[in-house]
Amino acid sequence: MYIASASGNPWVDDAVAGLDAENVYVDPSVPGAESLKAQLLEVVPGDGSIAIVVLPAQADDSDEYAGQVRTDIAKGSDQPTLVLAIGDDVQAISSVIDSTEALRIANESESAAGGDTQTALVETVQQIAAETPSSPGGSVGGGADFLLPVVIGGVVIVAGIGTAIGLIARRRRKPAASADPVPAGIRLRVNRLRELRADYAALPGNPVAAETAVGIDSLASHVEQLFVRLDAKAGEDQSVLAEAEYSDKLARLVAALDRDYLLDLLTRPDLWDAPDERVGEVREALSAVTTQIVDNIKQVNARKGLLFQVSLDSLIGRSELRDWERQFKKSAGE
Repeated sequence: MYIASASGNPWVDDAVAGLDAENVYVDPSVPGAESLKAQLLEVVPGDGSIAIVVLPAQADDSDEYAGQVRTDIAKGSDQPTLVLAIGDDVQAISSVIDSTEALRIANESESAAGGDTQTALVETVQQIAAETPSSPGGSVGGGADFLLPVVIGGVVIVAGIGTAIGLIARRRRKPAASADPVPAGIRLRVNRLRELRADYAALPGNPVAAETAVGIDSLASHVEQLFVRLDAKAGEDQSVLAEAEYSDKLARLVAALDRDYLLDLLTRPDLWDAPDERVGEVREALSAVTTQIVDNIKQVNARKGLLFQVSLDSLIGRSELRDWERQFKKSAGE
């Protein structure tokens, strides 16, 4: 759902307004906001290819889906790449490089920075700029070479980020094409969710369809976030557990959201028994899985083991969904 003007979320609206004027926005409630903004302006490309937003941790708490703030700011701003810090959580989204790669860079930079959010932001911006196809490199701040932001003529122009200098010097260069941290079966389901999201967004005059499109977009984004963060921060066993947990759940959700079920329920409810009950079951399942994935992301960030509590009992009881789920898996070669 494109947010053309006010989103209803003051964190989003203030950030989008700030990015209209400059490529860096730091919320005034962030400690040392003015100093941090000045330092980040020195390292962000001056060509408008990358924006940086820094918000306090509570910015995510005000939204229905944690992480939606990032998506809404990216949709409302002109810069093709957004690097966002909410508290000490560094994220990225891009339309010029693969968003999964942008997320990976942000999360690995966050881990390497050891809790120094400013350093993580600097490293994320530098790596994404290096990965951007045909990137001119841009100009830094008042025109300094973006690839040499630390010392020009023996003068240090980025004050207070000494730790970043050492980190950048030690940076492990990534191959141009890195493996997708999202397992192939999960990626297949995410891709199908995004196809269905477009179908719901295109349904005119139906608020439930519009809300479902937003929910699907949030779910797909958070699934990617989970596996990117597992790849960067957790052991392989945790990633295997998450894949086993969500392979079936996402397949069942895809079946429930498909054109033959929820979309048909919304467009032809007269052809179904108990249509309102069925619609409610699917919407509840979508919300429950998204909430669990967000909780799992928080567990990964806190270096805790993953906990799974969602069962989707209401959907399991629908025999027609079991049939469509089997068809989905067969078509996927599973």
